[in-house]
Amino acid sequence: MGFIPELIKTVLKEDKPTVLAQIIHVEGSAYRKEGAWMFFFQDKTSIGLLSGGCLENDIHCRAETMFGTGKTAIYEYDLRAEDDIGWGRGIGCQGVITVMLRDVDRLLLRLLRFMHRQLEEGVPVRFIQSMKDHTSMICYSADKQYGTLKDAPIADGKIRPYERSAGKIHIKDESYYQQWIWPSPVLHLFGAGPDARPLVKMASEVGYKVHLYDWRPAYCTKEHFPTAASFSVNNMEHLMKETVFRQLDSVIIMTHDFQIDQMLLKHLRNFELLYVGLLGSKKRAEKLLLNEQFDQLRTPIGLPIGAEGAEEIAVSIIAEMIAVRRGAEIWPSLVSI
Repeated sequence: MGFIPELIKTVLKEDKPTVLAQIIHVEGSAYRKEGAWMFFFQDKTSIGLLSGGCLENDIHCRAETMFGTGKTAIYEYDLRAEDDIGWGRGIGCQGVITVMLRDVDRLLLRLLRFMHRQLEEGVPVRFIQSMKDHTSMICYSADKQYGTLKDAPIADGKIRPYERSAGKIHIKDESYYQQWIWPSPVLHLFGAGPDARPLVKMASEVGYKVHLYDWRPAYCTKEHFPTAASFSVNNMEHLMKETVFRQLDSVIIMTHDFQIDQMLLKHLRNFELLYVGLLGSKKRAEKLLLNEQFDQLRTPIGLPIGAEGAEEIAVSIIAEMIAVRRGAEIWPSLVSI
């Protein structure tokens, strides 16, 4: 469980002494980059990940001295050494990682609650921390803010959805740590046939909240899809009209029904979405669209890895969704209709 919204949700639910560890700066290569979070609890458990396992034990030892203190500390780990004494032994990283540890006191807890409310509504938030005064921090979304930091630097320019933006910034001789935090990705999946089962399982494992829609009650069940966030069974036209789509959402159509797919595509053209994928051939998609333009649509769905069978096809689809969300370059042969 590495998505920050899920980490925050767990911390608020646990309600016990906690220390937050954040990677605030990286020089060179590292397993995780700026913006990675991890929480340590007083009962010696933890959630999140900051490295491939080489730093966590040391950070956990340091965290044990901070519970309930309200203190903040910054540690630097040099992973470039290649001898047995250095941190670089056998870990493969060649960078310097700076980690900020802070006790989750009342102020930070209130800030986390504010973040949680915004993220649950599907709204990204920006977190800013003064490096000079660790009690000065703020979190704000498009129209709300909460915190103690006065005259906080405002975001420059437009940021791409789910863009990884975190690290130190310097404004007017002041140093800050800033980070954009995005909601957990949402997938609306229309079609709950047997071939959808590995897709839902894998999507859930990489952090997606999967909402499942189908007209067949025997297919759309918790038994078949134990990791799905919700189940909606009804006439598909009714489900389609009742569904609220947000700009950061992804949608996959795999009903195997021509008329239903056509109806869904016609409706989805009215929305700006992060990802829209259709199972099936390009020729079938052309017939479904009736020569109308749908620039967002990706079909055949998934990266062209020669996948066969429901499991491999699910891997190719998940890989494409992650690539689109991360803004990564993908094969030029993927042409939208």
